[in-house]
Amino acid sequence: MDNLADILVHCAPHFTDHPVLLFKGEPVAFHDFTQDVARLATGLADKGAAPGTRVVLLAYNRPEWLVSFFAILQTGATVVPVNPGLAAREVQGIVEHCEPVLAIVQAELTALLDGESVQRCVLGEDGSSWHQLLRSSEPLVRRVETRPDDTALIFYTSGTTGKPKGVMLSHGAMLSDVTMFSSHLRISPNDRSLVVGSMAFMLHLILNALSNMIGGSTVVLLDRFHPAVALKAVEKHRITLLMAVPTVYVMMMNWLDQAEEGVDLSSVRWALTSGAAFPSALYDRACERFGFPVFDLWGMTECAPVTAYDPLIDRAARRDACGRVLPDCGIRVVDAEFHDVPVGEVGEVLLRSPAMMSGYFRNPQATAETVVDGWVCSGDLGRIDTDGFLYIIGRRKDMIIRGGSNVYPAEIEDVLYLHNAVGECAVVGVPDSTFGETVMAFVVVKEGHIVSCDEVISHCKLHLAEYKVPAHVQLVEGLPKGPTGKILRRELRLLVC
Repeated sequence: MDNLADILVHCAPHFTDHPVLLFKGEPVAFHDFTQDVARLATGLADKGAAPGTRVVLLAYNRPEWLVSFFAILQTGATVVPVNPGLAAREVQGIVEHCEPVLAIVQAELTALLDGESVQRCVLGEDGSSWHQLLRSSEPLVRRVETRPDDTALIFYTSGTTGKPKGVMLSHGAMLSDVTMFSSHLRISPNDRSLVVGSMAFMLHLILNALSNMIGGSTVVLLDRFHPAVALKAVEKHRITLLMAVPTVYVMMMNWLDQAEEGVDLSSVRWALTSGAAFPSALYDRACERFGFPVFDLWGMTECAPVTAYDPLIDRAARRDACGRVLPDCGIRVVDAEFHDVPVGEVGEVLLRSPAMMSGYFRNPQATAETVVDGWVCSGDLGRIDTDGFLYIIGRRKDMIIRGGSNVYPAEIEDVLYLHNAVGECAVVGVPDSTFGETVMAFVVVKEGHIVSCDEVISHCKLHLAEYKVPAHVQLVEGLPKGPTGKILRRELRLLVC
């Protein structure tokens, strides 16, 4: 295999007796799916999709999203998945930066491209230009030749710290990723996976949808996430594999807390989370509420995943750890001079794997700053224990220095989640004339609970050293989040600066 679309050939024998996809209760047969891919590839090639070009894919999750994805790959063009939850300005910034030859856009999202002159293929009801193109095209006889190091995908990062960057990922890197991850999770035709988030993200497209397809698992697509819909889909379709960001699990747990009837989740054999911290208090709550553990994994869009747990040997997670290094991957923990620190000490985590990015699209300076001597600089602070488990302490830029002492927000958030009234929380450093910085906590109270700021501070005093206890607590209705569900700490800092 030297093109990511070749996984359709590889997985074909798995789908002789069960559908490749389920969407809104309707099965999608593998033969029909691949025929649509071949027809659309011909149509897209006629519209200019070819090696060296880029095609934007802007739509909610649906079978046509994946048909379009594989069809673009078969033309030799690069897919640029765009999150439909972005604002028009953000979408237009991506389009202007990557200069696509074509944009496949869902009908209700076309306004996001207003003002852009890019050629469009509109995906809507049966009479849309996407469907017309599909019906009027003959199946592509043979996909366009590509090399393993050609760019298959450009994921634009969420830009929680600045302007988004286009992460270039090659066919070879992504084939390595899906093959390794599918094998690691022992995915088989007996599995069913649920995709709860936009496939414009690595977690939901590469680690979930494609890794499951190559293993022969039916993929159940949700067009948009709602906790009740997701939980009932697990019950109805007997989902065995779940992958989601921590915010999704928190929302599902909060919904279950208020639900009048229970939901049968006994089919789930493995649940993963990534993209943000999953403190041990949330892990404990998930075990109790779901009846199964949620295992944290770690990586970046630039190089993911790198650490995870093993379904064959791990029955429970090590508290606050992100697992061990995956096959053919590597991690280091280094100081400011890039020297490895002793086991157990905190430093910046570096990572590498066969799935490492080729670089940032049209941004050689950012590439040189991020990839140093073959290692990706994550910006995450962490440590490795004697058994090889990785612990992420927090982002380097988020570390609070109070009176010369380092304070890690994740440690305080872990304690806050121990309070049964805390639904969500985030900790930031705020300027202080005496200590340089002090700790401030933002807390979202669970529905049906009441707690005061003083009670939150008293709770922290029971579990933390004095210098780590929040000097200020603010109760809020919600926390600002980026497109992936990550909490935007910079916006919280602006509230108090």
